[in-house]
Amino acid sequence: MIAGGESESESDRRQENRAELEVSINRNLAVQVYIRMVFTFMAYLAFTWSTVVLLGGYVSSLQRKDFACLTAITVVQATRYVTRGMSVKF
Repeated sequence: MIAGGESESESDRRQENRAELEVSINRNLAVQVYIRMVFTFMAYLAFTWSTVVLLGGYVSSLQRKDFACLTAITVVQATRYVTRGMSVKF
């Protein structure tokens, strides 16, 4: 008997359950980090693309709605970068 009235098998089961839970949490965290990295990369691509289109002379071939969407993407992303202090955090 172990202190607290538990048998060794109960203690071993608890340790195994705790280890499985820790592995599950770590996998979940890793998936979340990779998803965040992908979305951050896609945001950088969207910002770069919208800036190139707006400043690169393609504006004349855009419709009014497309121009408004590109402007909104650029403003939102630029504001996000400025408020974060231009630091990349993964």
